[in-house]
Amino acid sequence: MEAPAPPADDRLRGILLIVVAAVLFAGIDVFSKLLAPTQSVGQIVWARYTMALPLLLATTPPSRWPGMFRTARPLWQIVRGVIPMGTSVGMVLAVRHLPLAEATVILFTAPFLVVALSAAVLREQVAAASWIAVFVGFAAVLLVARPGFSEFSEYLIFPLIGALFFALLQLVTRLLRMRGEAAHTTLAWTLATGCVLATPFAIATWRPVSGEAWLLMAGLGLVFGGAQALLVRAFAYAPAGVLTPFTYVQIIAAVVMGMIVFGVIPDIWSLIGIVMIIAAGVTVARTRMPS
Repeated sequence: MEAPAPPADDRLRGILLIVVAAVLFAGIDVFSKLLAPTQSVGQIVWARYTMALPLLLATTPPSRWPGMFRTARPLWQIVRGVIPMGTSVGMVLAVRHLPLAEATVILFTAPFLVVALSAAVLREQVAAASWIAVFVGFAAVLLVARPGFSEFSEYLIFPLIGALFFALLQLVTRLLRMRGEAAHTTLAWTLATGCVLATPFAIATWRPVSGEAWLLMAGLGLVFGGAQALLVRAFAYAPAGVLTPFTYVQIIAAVVMGMIVFGVIPDIWSLIGIVMIIAAGVTVARTRMPS
């Protein structure tokens, strides 16, 4: 028996929240790129988590704190908390060397990797339309990145690493959801695990921090925490099949922010590739809507 569809108002709230979250996720990479010339990767990753966890606690009634960390699968929650560190490190290195839009587009190969991994690892049946969209998506990435023909070719590995960990994150998140783990519990464990792992990494690679850099790091943490909180809230209002297509707003936001903040305007081939990857990603999301 199918679950009843959420009310239209709830779906609209979920869509609005996911759109704002997508814009904030693009903002995370803007802050990271601004910090990259002067701060270490460890410091930038650390800043994401050390502000985000207190923000989550501050927006959650203290009476719910113990329950928020209560889980029947602590090992899987720790694994789920470790995986986004790979995405964070990959994307910080990516935006240090690559234009914001290009790095974001390559990160969004993750849904296509999820399709391939779902077929190979979870033995899920994948519709022909999804496989066609995957092919189009990877072709679009080649159009944007143009490996071997771009001055940034040697740095393409960084967002690809981020995309691989992002795909693994989606798979593990699905497994936890299927086993009844609450979204707030998963978020709390992810942020706590990130704090624990990022702190020694930051200490070992610490560089002097100016007053401006401290403000940027604080802004990074607040935006990261806000994006994560809105993401969780959005999925409480509407199912993944409705919301996932709207996550591609992040690519559009990255293009606009790259133009405004860094003065980088994508060329015509990159713009064509961006449109292709958004269309392919939305197709994958729509053809894989849960029944």
